Amino acid sequence: MAGVEYAVAKDGTHLAFRVLDRDPGQASEHDIVMVTGGLIPMEVFEEDPGIVRLLDGLRSIGRVIVFDRRGVGLSDPITDWERPVLEQWTDDLAAVIGASGARQAVVFAWDGFGIATRLAADRPDDLARLVLFQPMGGDDKRWKAWLTERITGVWNTERDEDVLAQIAPSRARDPSFREWYERAGRVGASPATAARIWESVIRSDAEQTMHRVLAPTLVVHRPNSTYVAPEAVHSVTEALAHATEVEIDGEDHWPFVGDVDAVVAEVAEFTIGERRVPPPDRVLAAVLFTDLVDSTRRAADLGDAGWKALLERHDRAVRRAISRGGGRVVKTTGDGVLALFPSAGVAVRAAHRVRDDLLADDLRVRVGIHVGDVDLRGDDVSGLAVNIAARVMAKAGTGEVAVTSSVVAATAGQVATFKPIGAHELKGIPGSWELFRLADS
Repeated sequence: MAGVEYAVAKDGTHLAFRVLDRDPGQASEHDIVMVTGGLIPMEVFEEDPGIVRLLDGLRSIGRVIVFDRRGVGLSDPITDWERPVLEQWTDDLAAVIGASGARQAVVFAWDGFGIATRLAADRPDDLARLVLFQPMGGDDKRWKAWLTERITGVWNTERDEDVLAQIAPSRARDPSFREWYERAGRVGASPATAARIWESVIRSDAEQTMHRVLAPTLVVHRPNSTYVAPEAVHSVTEALAHATEVEIDGEDHWPFVGDVDAVVAEVAEFTIGERRVPPPDRVLAAVLFTDLVDSTRRAADLGDAGWKALLERHDRAVRRAISRGGGRVVKTTGDGVLALFPSAGVAVRAAHRVRDDLLADDLRVRVGIHVGDVDLRGDDVSGLAVNIAARVMAKAGTGEVAVTSSVVAATAGQVATFKPIGAHELKGIPGSWELFRLADS
């Protein structure tokens, strides 16, 4: 990431910022200035693939300026606690826009608290356009209740998981993401500073300035989010004079979790009139799919509560087995998971462990594994290899681990013995595929 520079706010506070150059060959009259949510500092951006994907996508539009607000990360601490923090953070944003030389600045804000709208209302010449992701307004008080709870009690891992289940449900159970989230909090601000910041934020009202915002504004939100009600987002759109609201799929509150490319595409179209996303990152990986056998009948027999409890046991057992094998759960598929592994050998061992661990809980699964090139798109994956692994799993019987010849060749008999089960047509996949099953399955 680019080196750290410092802007100086009007009260002398130093604000750390970085300027990320646009992708070579991409010409744009606009620079993107990003206002982050929570207290996430710049120093942890490169440690999360979702943020990296988001920044790469924004760089396809123009230069990207990121910064730490006062009290966060590498910037100076807050010294004036009498003045509302959101007002001071608005000054910080103005200082960074000026010091970075941002041209035709598009302020992309996912802080949710109204820093960008305050700037647009009070200093309209500082920016050309405004993009608000999941803004919070109206009568929705859930986020204030969450902040109040956070600053009035002892914070622990269980409660962190509850928060992530609302803010980032697609990654809430990913141990590596939880570790990153906890590190971001530690690096972002000390507990005492964070508590004082949130106390000030709770007392603020962003809607006091929204009616004065005249800049063209794009409001992007995920109506299925459980953190901010759609009505709260609609109220923000209605309060702005020149706002367009766009809905995208997903439940996650943060733009770097879930379908990051959809967020970038909307920002690009609004800014330059063209939908752009960065090319996918491609890696060679072992792709593993699991599926609970006879799940429909089990769900009917157990009822909603019983089935939910069973799925939770299933998810815990699968995630534990996969993480022990060095793999990563990409997502759940209702009654199964999609996971990636760095090698075929560890994927096979993990499949064996998943099957046996679930059998001990009277759960039977089928597993499919394939090795091939996978496109990484933020938190998600795509590509032919993913589709092949899903189709291979569908060919496995109860308790079986089915694999393609790529897995057999990659392991070369070192980790398991396989038995051929013949050539098969895989739905939607060209050609005929030789499949094998784990010998003891």
